Amino acid sequence: MIHCQYVYGIGHFVRTIELAKGLCNYFSVFILNGGESVPNFDIPSEINLIQLPAIYKEENVIYLSPVDSTYSIEECFKKRSDIIENTLSNLKPEIIITEHFPFGLFFENEVVHFISSAKSLNSNVKVVCSVRDIIESASGSIKDNITVQHLNKWYDLLLIHGDEKYFHLKNSFSLYNEISIPNYHTGYIVKSIELNTKSEHSIPIILASIAGGRLGKELLNALIRYHSVINKKINHKLILFTGAFESSFEELKDEVKEQDSNDIELFVFDRKSYSSYFSQADLVISLGGYNSIIESISNQKRLLVYQREFAQGNEEQDLRINLFKEMGVLNVISRMDLNKSNLADSIIQSLNNDIDRNINLNVNGVAFSTELILKLYKSL
Repeated sequence: MIHCQYVYGIGHFVRTIELAKGLCNYFSVFILNGGESVPNFDIPSEINLIQLPAIYKEENVIYLSPVDSTYSIEECFKKRSDIIENTLSNLKPEIIITEHFPFGLFFENEVVHFISSAKSLNSNVKVVCSVRDIIESASGSIKDNITVQHLNKWYDLLLIHGDEKYFHLKNSFSLYNEISIPNYHTGYIVKSIELNTKSEHSIPIILASIAGGRLGKELLNALIRYHSVINKKINHKLILFTGAFESSFEELKDEVKEQDSNDIELFVFDRKSYSSYFSQADLVISLGGYNSIIESISNQKRLLVYQREFAQGNEEQDLRINLFKEMGVLNVISRMDLNKSNLADSIIQSLNNDIDRNINLNVNGVAFSTELILKLYKSL
């Protein structure tokens, strides 16, 4: 059983599904999904997805909110607890995985109860933490101390989904050396996408997406608004995807109509369709989350990242963006660049970039994680 929770975007969910695909070759896999249900996202039939009453968070607040506003956050957590308890009782899992927790503590009570309940039903259950490459950490913070205490008390294995050549967890998590359980950098978890080749004479395809979609709509607005200006400088096809939780598709659709151009296509979030266009894209424009960066670099796509400022800060994402920028494998724009002149120059420069084919990025995360979990299972 995998506990997965996201409150903004869908990066945690994407990694969880990819890991589950690998594990399904050896295990019956059940995912407790606590984030809002993601539309148009193919879940393989062998993965058992159990949707909990969903919880999300607005960018400018510090509290959590139920997606279904007809009941309170307390009622939401109670309903979730009942589902988790019933599922554990029915399945009595041999391995449980918590995605991100305990490196994020918003759902501390729920996840600790999940672990302790699983152990009470099966004293031999193994507990695994699955976490991304970079953690937002403050030296000596109470939060980091609690994270280490949970890891050392409850867990048997820590899987860090990154390439230690570029990011070692000790460089972003201040108390790494106090973690006493076995831990491994697995390589990045990335979706396998089959690339298509286009005719040499076809115009460039620029693909832009805001993924989760609660944040970043201003990027799509700017690309639509200045398309005709940019198109005069470099003729191209613009493919846009709204976010999974974006509610203003019709508004954006009206803006596209005003451009009166056959070279803009706007789609609602659809993971399968996005992958199809990604395979043909000459340039990918994104908000620069874990998944969009690793997908683009590992598939040798030119990448332009909109490095958006977040109200609550986003040090983890900024660290990753800046490192890969210094390596020369992506370009960056900010909100200040969402004007016709800067945006056009950045797109043209990015399209003209040579692709660095020598980046030896470890993207073996699913296979190595599965291997490590299998070893843990055989130790039962």
